[in-house]
Amino acid sequence: MANEYLNNRTFESIIQSFQYHKRQKAKYELIIADLQETHDRRVLKYQDEEKKAPLQENEKYYQEACMNYKDFQEQLAYAFYILSENIANYAKFNGIDIDDAIQEGVLICFEKIDRFDPRKGKAFNYMTTCILNHFRQLYRSARNYNELKKRYQIFLQDKFESLVLRNGKERPSGKSTIDRDTSVW
Repeated sequence: MANEYLNNRTFESIIQSFQYHKRQKAKYELIIADLQETHDRRVLKYQDEEKKAPLQENEKYYQEACMNYKDFQEQLAYAFYILSENIANYAKFNGIDIDDAIQEGVLICFEKIDRFDPRKGKAFNYMTTCILNHFRQLYRSARNYNELKKRYQIFLQDKFESLVLRNGKERPSGKSTIDRDTSVW
């Protein structure tokens, strides 16, 4: 079991920083695309290579935003891993591999991170609920798959027991619970 504790305040601050830098990154991508388009039009119209300073300045800000985004993404991945590991070890859903569940928990958290609003609740509760709901869905899927597999095996076993091979032909033996038309034989 994981020995690490996830502090909610720290967790929320990492999430808020991640969301902020994600917005900044998207903002500078749009600004750079707009400035690049403007610069390209200017070059075509006036054959003017000057006034590229705003584009270069925003590219610098974009690189900084990308570095901050990656840094907080790594911190979040670590925090999500701790949370998923603690939940997976605590919940003990049968039929689910713990390592796969932890990885799925981290991915689910990254999927749901944009929906988190600190004014509506705590990050720990929100992410825990997301992970538990996903684990429950994995458990239901595994259980349904195993039940279907078991029913199919019983069906095949019943079918096999109901057939008797005689002279290379299949004939019903009468032991089956499946209704058969014996008038053909």
